[in-house]
Amino acid sequence: MITSSFTFTSPSSSSSMVMDIVASVPVVAKPMPDVPENIWLDIFGYLTLEEKFKASSTCRTWHRILADPSLYTHIALDDMEFNTLVACLQQLCRLAPRIRSLRISNCHSSFISKTTVPVQNTSIMHHFPQQPGMHSLYTHITSFTLPRRREEYRKLGFTLHQDFSRALVVLMEQSQESIKCLEIQDNFLDLEMTELIFCIVRYGRHLEHLLYDANKDGGFVAPEVVSAITAACPNIKSFRGQHAISDTVLRRMMTGWEDLTSVTLAPYQSPTMGTKEVSLEGLWSLLECGKVETLELLDLSCISNENVRNMMLRVKHLQATGFEHPTSPAVDTNHPFSHLASRFPSLSSSSSTQQIPSTARLLPGASVRHLTLTKYTSTPLTLPGFGALLKLFPNLETLRFTTNFFTYDHQFQGLTKEIYEEEILMVERMIRGEMSDRWSPERTCWSADWHAPVTEEQRLRAGMMRPSY
Repeated sequence: MITSSFTFTSPSSSSSMVMDIVASVPVVAKPMPDVPENIWLDIFGYLTLEEKFKASSTCRTWHRILADPSLYTHIALDDMEFNTLVACLQQLCRLAPRIRSLRISNCHSSFISKTTVPVQNTSIMHHFPQQPGMHSLYTHITSFTLPRRREEYRKLGFTLHQDFSRALVVLMEQSQESIKCLEIQDNFLDLEMTELIFCIVRYGRHLEHLLYDANKDGGFVAPEVVSAITAACPNIKSFRGQHAISDTVLRRMMTGWEDLTSVTLAPYQSPTMGTKEVSLEGLWSLLECGKVETLELLDLSCISNENVRNMMLRVKHLQATGFEHPTSPAVDTNHPFSHLASRFPSLSSSSSTQQIPSTARLLPGASVRHLTLTKYTSTPLTLPGFGALLKLFPNLETLRFTTNFFTYDHQFQGLTKEIYEEEILMVERMIRGEMSDRWSPERTCWSADWHAPVTEEQRLRAGMMRPSY
């Protein structure tokens, strides 16, 4: 069966060529009867979704051919206004009963991005009862809590969230046995108002790759949501995005997703407990699983010079002892990973010490092939930290690092631009030399952005730290 991917971006050269062929065909009852349908399917596979819709109106035969589900198995909906996105999803409910992958990216809503609503200040209203304009403050509609947003959308007659939900439910329900990949990123649509999470939990049992990142709501910010997805989608291999992952949630992910090979770990804001994130022991236990090949560590406090060195020394200890369980006190039953003590050496008691062949499993960190690090508000790494990092992950093929001067300036008193640039040169020289020894010089294994833009959180912290007079 022929499959193809499509997008609403500008047509490629091959797509333009196909459209030229399509345009040259006369509008008759049957399009070139000497051409087999499988050839037409191959040709139509190069068209974008918009072009397929246009071509389907040429004649009945093309309309029938372009309704073949094999043309709509890998779907990419990019750079769309919310109205257009919903219309496409509704059309796909009829044409795509067996999608395998769905991507929604860089979509937006002019209404959501521009709409502001008044915030009533009762104290000001009391002092200026005759001037209604004086007691109204306005704020963006997405700044309110979920119930308030729902009420404001209802008052303004904005129903696209409900339309989106209905179409997505139908599409996911039809494809629940076939869909393997769901990617939703860089959208300004207020998707928290939709039934997206319900669709994932209800119809995502066969999902293997789930990406939800850089959307307006900031990810799955409730640990209960991630736990529900873990239980409902047991076949996940890749889980990316800045979600609410703590030690407890990570424990459920490691036990529930046996085939997990790619994961993102980042701090999240808890409404009751402030900033939460995976601890050093949680990260160490994940490395001990020996399954993760692609790892994104985004601004984690547990990634520091000292902690990376400690993990590297623990690995050296395992190597020196023939990869046997190190002697340690009895397992702390309150530790979130205590029930996995038999699987992870760092949690095993001295009474259970036994020899494990080196071929039984990889050393912690040895499975990681691709590593992404960012540092903005957490403790940055310096030359010794990067050196320990390369020893902790001896099989790295790619290493990406992103930071800015503000991160280091906040940590090190008296830091100047010149000192910062010197540190960059030393780190670059050390890493490139190490990576060149592992791989051929032609391969680009290391990439770093040392001058990334200052983030909003950094600006906020800078404002909070600014002295007042």
